[in-house]
Formats: sequence, C-alpha cells, structure tokens
Amino acid sequence: MRHFIGFLSGLVLGPVLVVVSGWAFSHLQNLYVSGTGVLSGSGPLALAGLACVGLLLALVAVPVRLTPMLPFSAAAVLAGLTAVSLVRPQLVERLPEVPGMSGALVLLPLGAFVPVTLLLLAPLLVGQRWVREEEGPDEEEYFDGLYDEDDRRVAPAGAKHRY
Repeated sequence: MRHFIGFLSGLVLGPVLVVVSGWAFSHLQNLYVSGTGVLSGSGPLALAGLACVGLLLALVAVPVRLTPMLPFSAAAVLAGLTAVSLVRPQLVERLPEVPGMSGALVLLPLGAFVPVTLLLLAPLLVGQRWVREEEGPDEEEYFDGLYDEDDRRVAPAGAKHRY
C-alpha cells in the first residue's frame, strides 16, 4: 500500500516541481531584465521557492525509509514533460495557464529537468528502500525481561526486583 500511495504522491510532486521552478525562473528573469539585484523586489521570494524545491528534492531522494515509487513517479512526470516538450511542443502549450507555467515552458525544452530526473531515478537502485524492516525487539530481547530469575513467573510490568 505504501508503494501505491508513494506513486500517487509522486504524480502530484512532479508538476509541483515544474511549476514552482518555472515560477522562480520567471521572477528571476524579470529581475535580470530590469537590472535589479536578486535581493530586491521579488528576488528573495524566488530564491526561497528554489530553496524549497531543493529541500523537497532532498527529502524525497535521500531518506531510505521512503518508498522508491515516490521519486520514480515524479521522475516519470518530469521526463515525460521534457520529452513531450521536445517532440510535440504544441501539446505542452495546451497545458492550463497557472502561475509559473510561462517559466516552465522555457525550462522544459532546454532540458533543465533532466538532472533532476536522474537524481530522482537513483533511489530505485537502493535495495533497502523496497523492503520494510520489521521494527521490534528480536526474540532474545523480547523474552529477556519477561521472567523473574528466582521463581520463573511472569513479572508485572512495573515491578521491581527484590534482593
């Protein structure tokens, strides 16, 4: 079930990465054209958006306990959008107009999301992400505190030993 939920979450994450990156790109491009610095106007907000994208990528790609289907489906969305923008650009232009889409339409044919796609595909190769380990004490640790040494009866949960 966790793989299915991770897959669906990745299908949402891919477009979010594209739109936020496109939004930050368009704001930074407007600052560059107007000749102002990054620390003025909407520059800090655009940098914060890019920092959030980087943090989100790190949180999806690095933790071993997450399902690998989450970064895989996000990578599939990014790769698919990049491929469609190269092969059939008129299809990408039909996407709904949301804030940041104009910047995304510039970044997609340039292949700006190809390194991000490769980063998100890397967790598929980590074997620990596919199997969830059972969290609990092993058999010796479980039976270790169950019996009292003197009379081999079950000790109450909060009982203290008398010596």
